[in-house]
Amino acid sequence: MTGRSGEQVARADNLVIEFSGSEGPTRVVDDISFVLHRGETLGVVGESGSGKTMLSLALMALVPRPGQVRAARLELLGRDVRNLDETAWCGVRGRDIGMVFQNPMTGFNPVRTIGRQLSQSLQRHQGISFEAARERVIAALRDVGIPSPEQRFEAYPHEMSGGQLQRAMIALAMLNHPAVLLADEPTTALDATVQAQILELMRTRVENCGLILVTHDLGVAAQICDRVMVMRHGRVVEAGDCREVLRAPQHEYTRALLEAAPRFRAERLQAARSHSRAQPLLQGSGMRVTFPVGRRELHAVDEVDLDVWAGETVALVGESGSGKSSTALALMGVHKLRAGRLEFAGDDVTRVSGERQKRLRRDVQMVLQNPYGSLDPRWSVRRILMEPLNAHSVGSRSSREARVRELMRQVQLPEEALDRLPSQFSGGQRQRISIARALALSPRILIADEPVSALDVSIQAQIIRLLMDIQAETGVAYLIISHDLALVHEIADRVVVLYLGRVVEQGSAAAVISAPQHPYTAALISAVPVVDDDGTRARVVLGGDPPSAIDPPAGCPFHTRCPIVQPRCRQERPPLQETAAGGQVACFYPGEVRVDLQFSRATGG
Repeated sequence: MTGRSGEQVARADNLVIEFSGSEGPTRVVDDISFVLHRGETLGVVGESGSGKTMLSLALMALVPRPGQVRAARLELLGRDVRNLDETAWCGVRGRDIGMVFQNPMTGFNPVRTIGRQLSQSLQRHQGISFEAARERVIAALRDVGIPSPEQRFEAYPHEMSGGQLQRAMIALAMLNHPAVLLADEPTTALDATVQAQILELMRTRVENCGLILVTHDLGVAAQICDRVMVMRHGRVVEAGDCREVLRAPQHEYTRALLEAAPRFRAERLQAARSHSRAQPLLQGSGMRVTFPVGRRELHAVDEVDLDVWAGETVALVGESGSGKSSTALALMGVHKLRAGRLEFAGDDVTRVSGERQKRLRRDVQMVLQNPYGSLDPRWSVRRILMEPLNAHSVGSRSSREARVRELMRQVQLPEEALDRLPSQFSGGQRQRISIARALALSPRILIADEPVSALDVSIQAQIIRLLMDIQAETGVAYLIISHDLALVHEIADRVVVLYLGRVVEQGSAAAVISAPQHPYTAALISAVPVVDDDGTRARVVLGGDPPSAIDPPAGCPFHTRCPIVQPRCRQERPPLQETAAGGQVACFYPGEVRVDLQFSRATGG
């Protein structure tokens, strides 16, 4: 955070954006005014539909038709840009104002190399040769932390990780030293560790420009913003110094967003549960899942042991590519085990078939991450919920109808909605329907793959509370896949941390998160942006990306990124060993990387 001491680089007075429709104009941005100074970061915070993205698009004249933009004043570097034509805007975009989009994969042309695309921007705005542009692009890629920039210059977008692509997007946006940088949810699609890297990178790049950060995540705003505007239904409901707004919000909507935001709370959400310890409901030992890649093998799951007891919540955490989803799909029977054993209620599920296999599929159900892609858009809610009941011939027609109505009650949706299509529901309501479908057969274990990551923070809180209420009512066990350690701390009994397909730490959620023993766990926790961050919390920021699971490094698989790596780590693979808190850790130097956690207490509301 740098404050506003520099020159004014952007200004909007009484900005209005409207879309014409059959029922008249719809105002998506309503009378908004702001000023941005060089060296300052302004956060625009709000949920989906608040108008924050349209606000940023208006500053680049990219509001899609039939949208209309009006303003008493709209300036960049003191220049009135309200009446610029498209030719003039082509000279402004990329030179005076740059944009970092939410999804880096869609922000680049997939059939052109990264280097060519960045060079084109320099050649267009500065009229230099390709050879000169190439040198500057390679330097820019190096500056944003991309390894081997000479090789990455020739890479296509699909050949780079999400974190590297977002770094390249930042390099592209900053190439011509713009006065204003717009960043629309720049870290939403990234893992927490990569998010921490990108936020740190952006923090160091705003000294000579003004940054407008569009986000739904108050933790991100707390970490990087000087000032903040909170938007709802197209209007600014609160604005001011970021720390002051987050410390003492005046508007009830801001207070509601803060209360819903994930954080490391002293109080943890706990369903009223009693765990049977006679035998694990689900027990996997030495599980291995591999995929052929040419003549080699990708080790997605590598000798993983995992138990889930009746009525408990276990969280699988780790970055993309750590093996979380592959482990879950192996537990569902979707991926076949290359080695190891998997038992459900004492039965070896790798050997069951026929009716026993059908029964297993009733007992283990799954909620997918994206509620927009997991429901058939042509089916009514009634048909969606009836499908698993019909497939398993559950009861009579009347009893199935009664079960469908009961499911709607459980997920707190009205019965009148049964004949509506998924497109007629919000994202949070669609995820409730997905949960209802997964509960239709009264499973004993529910696997939830990032069940709230695609939702706004207030909706996330509602879905998590719903899951806890259902667990208290039914006794179902949960296996939650998540990269959000603050969420995991609130809802999980136990945590299993995966890295390159291997378990590196596991134990009770309270113990693992309050006192992580593995440096990777410490980095995951440190990377979580929380609204309680006062700027003094020490961080463990990992460099680079995880190694390839096709060719994992010798010794400890984490040694290429570990902040405390020793020669022994490069040569020997550490076994899982017991911790003082009753968990397990695979590290020769457990507990040496400490995390300064600031636990907060819920304020109610």
